[in-house]
Amino acid sequence: MLSASAIIDPALQMQLGNPSGATADTNNHSHFLIVRSIEALDFNDTLGQPNWASWDLTSADSPTNGVARQDSFAADTNLPAGFHQVGANDYSHSGYDRGHLCDSADRNDTTNHNNLTFLMSNMMPQAPDNNQVTWAGLEGYCRGLADAGNELLITCGPSGFSGAKINTNGYVSIPQYTWKIVVVVPLGAGTATNRINATNRVIAIKVPNTNGVLSAWQNYITSVNQIQVDTGLTFFTSLPPTVAATLRAKVDGQTNSPPVIYAFSPTNGTAGTTVTIIGTNFTSVSAVALNGASASYTVTASNLITAVVPANASSGFVSVTTSSGTAVSTNGFTLIGRGGGTVFSGLIAGWDVSGLTNFGPNVLAPTANAANLQIVGLTRGSGVKQTGTGAANGWGGTGFTNLTSAAAIAANQFVTFSLTVSNGYKLSFNSISRFDYYRSPSGAANALVQFQIGNAAFTDITNLTYPTASAGASQSAIDISSLAALQNVAANTNVTFRIVNYGGTSSSGTWYIFNTAGTTTPDLALSGTITQVLPPTPPGIQGITFAAGQISLVLTGAVANSYTITATTNLINPQWVTLLTTNATTMPITFVDTNVFAQRFYRVSNP
Repeated sequence: MLSASAIIDPALQMQLGNPSGATADTNNHSHFLIVRSIEALDFNDTLGQPNWASWDLTSADSPTNGVARQDSFAADTNLPAGFHQVGANDYSHSGYDRGHLCDSADRNDTTNHNNLTFLMSNMMPQAPDNNQVTWAGLEGYCRGLADAGNELLITCGPSGFSGAKINTNGYVSIPQYTWKIVVVVPLGAGTATNRINATNRVIAIKVPNTNGVLSAWQNYITSVNQIQVDTGLTFFTSLPPTVAATLRAKVDGQTNSPPVIYAFSPTNGTAGTTVTIIGTNFTSVSAVALNGASASYTVTASNLITAVVPANASSGFVSVTTSSGTAVSTNGFTLIGRGGGTVFSGLIAGWDVSGLTNFGPNVLAPTANAANLQIVGLTRGSGVKQTGTGAANGWGGTGFTNLTSAAAIAANQFVTFSLTVSNGYKLSFNSISRFDYYRSPSGAANALVQFQIGNAAFTDITNLTYPTASAGASQSAIDISSLAALQNVAANTNVTFRIVNYGGTSSSGTWYIFNTAGTTTPDLALSGTITQVLPPTPPGIQGITFAAGQISLVLTGAVANSYTITATTNLINPQWVTLLTTNATTMPITFVDTNVFAQRFYRVSNP
């Protein structure tokens, strides 16, 4: 068995966030999270390959005098029990290469790291021209950028699956495209995310997975927004929302401004509804889509588009694609009768503490609050004191003198805030995306961040240190998208976050959430997704016919809803028998029953 020895810190491999909310739950066959020393990846057991892989690249990871390519292709025996282990020879005679996600040459610093890139869980089927020419060209270009004094944050994967497999008895699905995203960050102190802003270069490509593709990867440049539309993934969740949105819209080398969506109306409706999209740079539009489903459209002005909700649409974001990139709406369109959809994704709660004095009030209401979300603001535990005079532009307290987090919890020396989503919605958390602080030299030096669902016990998220004293500083974003308990939290369920501070050396030592940047942007912020949950569309009977001993029922309802048809021979003492249960993929549904009874009664229901 190969050893994932952490010569490279595994935490570096997912600095930009978890694009799919993958978890290390062994029952999660569609999004099983693997984090090892060379990369992080979301393995899809159903497809026999990752949904995505991400890693950090510097010149130290790919030295010019590094180890030789090992070519040690092997099944990944570390996958959970019940997962299919793709074999080293499963691609044989398929016409497709065993295409690396994390490239072999990106990890030639040690023999073990190079061997790890040859695990079949790091492979996807690639047409030889795609893999050996176009893809390889960008891989080499990236290593050149690393050698030139940059740190690269790379994410890549497959997209567009039609059901085709690599051979007749194959287990691995063939993607129609391969894609890669590269964020170029100049070398410097701290983690790369602390050196990312709206000016960083972003390279995104989407390459047809066929032979005959062009050799230059520059021919396939697109935007991260377009890849999000194609894959349903969400990138850059660990970055501040405004920075993430800017980077997603970039098209490398494109000087024309990308499109921007300001708003659209209406925000919900059925298939066939006309939606007006307001924005800018709507020239050379090539596609409009709703949650990835193509819509017919008319560009009526450079800032105005009318589009028709397609029959195969589902609830989700609106996107507009031009030659300069793809714009994605901030809020989602809800398709009535399809089970709801995303209505907001981004900064859901935030606190700007500028202007506060004398430690700030208890409780401090948020200055940013997403709709359909109730928030109990920053609250001091009863053990937190406000000794002396508090600094301006900060919210906090004193007395964090316990030596351990357990002792601090017992003494109620912590701060909390709580969130509850309204009826008809569910809430998923992506990250604590901003956390600015200040402490005095004798103030709290350490912290434990926890969460609680309802009245359950608190669960640890991460430990923090506050290395900077007597000056404001910022913590890196805390990715919480992989915590299953914080995803799809039901309406009216209270979620409480707790920051437990400890390690201060004086009872008068201060700690604050602080306005480090000197702006009105939130100094503590959470990002997440609010999704509307609609009741299923009730069933109906469109028509009934009887001929030659057969009853024909035409069932109406909504696609993706579950319906059951039952029957009985009497209504006085009915014994209902299930005849059909279906998750409708098309509507209407025609059900035919051969009736050999003198009389029979039918009913249709949502289970």
